[in-house]
Parts: sequence; C-alpha cells; structure tokens
Amino acid sequence: MAAIRSIALAVLLGVMPATAIAESVVSGGALTIEESTVIDYRPVVARIEAGDTATARSRLQGVVTRLSIDEGDVVAAGDVVAIVTDDTLAPQLAAIASRIEALAAQISQAEDDLARNEALFEDGFFPRARLDEQRTALDVMRRNLASAQAERRALAARQGEGRILAPADARVTGVGVVEGSIVSPGEVIASFATLNGIVRLSLPERHASQVAEGETVTLRLPSRDNDVRTATIVKVYPELRDGAVIADATVQGGLSALVGERVDVLAPVGERRAIRVPEDYVTTRYGVDFVRVAVGDRYVDAPVALASTLTDAEGYYEVLSGLRPGDRIERPE
Repeated sequence: MAAIRSIALAVLLGVMPATAIAESVVSGGALTIEESTVIDYRPVVARIEAGDTATARSRLQGVVTRLSIDEGDVVAAGDVVAIVTDDTLAPQLAAIASRIEALAAQISQAEDDLARNEALFEDGFFPRARLDEQRTALDVMRRNLASAQAERRALAARQGEGRILAPADARVTGVGVVEGSIVSPGEVIASFATLNGIVRLSLPERHASQVAEGETVTLRLPSRDNDVRTATIVKVYPELRDGAVIADATVQGGLSALVGERVDVLAPVGERRAIRVPEDYVTTRYGVDFVRVAVGDRYVDAPVALASTLTDAEGYYEVLSGLRPGDRIERPE
C-alpha cells in the first residue's frame, strides 16, 4: 500500500525520475549532493475500450421467446443467451414427418409386392416389363424418402439457429431486445466485450511517437480515487481512428473499469537536471523546510525551497534552491 501511495503522489506531481539519484554516501550518514536526470510527465486524457467486441445476431425471422442475459452479466463461450422462435417451422417439420411416414409405408408395401412378383417371374407367371417398372418405382420412392429426410434435417438445423450463443468469454455491454420482441435476420440481440485481460487505449494523435510496443506507461483513474496502475503496451494499431492512436495494453493486477471510462496516461514532455534529497534528510519547522548542510567542519540547518510538499515514488524531495552540487548533508538529530 505504501508503494502504491508513493506512486500515486508522484503521478499527481507529474514528475517521475528517469535515473537513480547519483549521491554518494559519506561516513556518518552524510550525503554528497549531485544532480540527477528527471523526466517531466504530463497527463494525457485517454479512454478505455474493450480489447475485442462481439455481437450476437438473430439468423431467423421470429419472436424472442427466451432472454437469459442482462447488461453487466458475464457469459462463457457457447452459453445460450436467447432463443428466437419461428412459428412457421414447426408445421413444416410436422408435414415432412407425415410425408416420410407415408413414403416409408409405400416403400414397405412396394418391397413386399416386388418380392412376391419376383417369385412369380421365376415361375414364368409374371412379365419382365412389369417387374422392371416395379423396381424403378421402388427406387424412385426410396430416393423421395431420402430427399424428405434431408429436407427435415435442413429444417431442424434452421430451427436450431434460433438458439443464440455467446461468441466468447465476455461481459454483456448491451442488450437490444426484450422477451416477446419480433426480430429479423441479422438483427443484433446483444453486444459483448471480451475478458482477455487486454485494455484498449485511445490516445490523441499528437502522442503517436511516444507510444511503442513494449513500453510501460502509468495509468491514473480519476473516477476511482485517482487509482494508479502500470500497463505495458503490447500492440499499437497502424491506423488512426477519429484522430486517435489505438493501443492494446496489459495492466498489472487487472483493471475492472467501465468500457469508455476516461483514464489519464502519463506522457513524457522533457528531461531536466534536478537535485533530489531523501525524505528523512528534510525537516520542517514553522512552515519552513531545512536541511543540515556542512559548513567547514560543522553542520548547520539551511532553509531550502522544495518543488512540492509531497515526495516522489522513491521517497525523495526535489530541491529548487538552497543546495548545490558538491554540498554535504546529514540526517537531522
């Protein structure tokens, strides 16, 4: 928690160190002041988007007879989210089933007749022409039966298209229908945002040169008590969208933010040299900050001007005036 608070304070200041402080420790806990390189950061407003989005669409013209999701629900790939019923399919299936039964009965009767007539033909009491006609008629009926069975399978498959399935492990971001709604083929039933641990950032175009794969950026969530997270850019898309650079990032510890939520990304704006001292070397009395500085062979409390009353992520104050490189300081008594 202390580390997170320190990072948060550094983000609020907009300053983070680029290199470790170059101070050398002298005997007795004294430090020799040297300048270090500091990178100034400026918050860049970005938005969080889903890593991937998907939609569930109806493939039938019918009525939504079941709807099992709502906005915010988490679904797994293959879950049934809705059922669309086409009332015209059931009568067609019933009619085909009756036709199949009739054809099966006719085929059974024709096979019995053919077997009996083949016996008569062997005894010379049945003409060959009639026997060939019966064989051909039986073959036609069998083909008609196969056609009817294929048609029934096609209708059954079409009826199964009414089961609307979740396309992936995702969170439901929108539902466009209610139970009893009449939908058309291609109409969107629900939309989803995938749960793959990737967040998509939309950054202003002017910061395109500062976004590269593999870089680590700091995110601050203003709507969540300025919560600070570290993210790693894993992909930068080659096309601008509405004047913004789109990049995918993985966030350490995960990020349960809303799709479209605003986030501040710290963008570097320049480098400078600065003097930084550890927090425990600074004391404050009556609103004035002091550092014990070596003057000859003794130490005196010298007033200093700090850049901020808050330390950075490493627990250092930036000193604006009152110290210079080469000065020796020690911890206060």
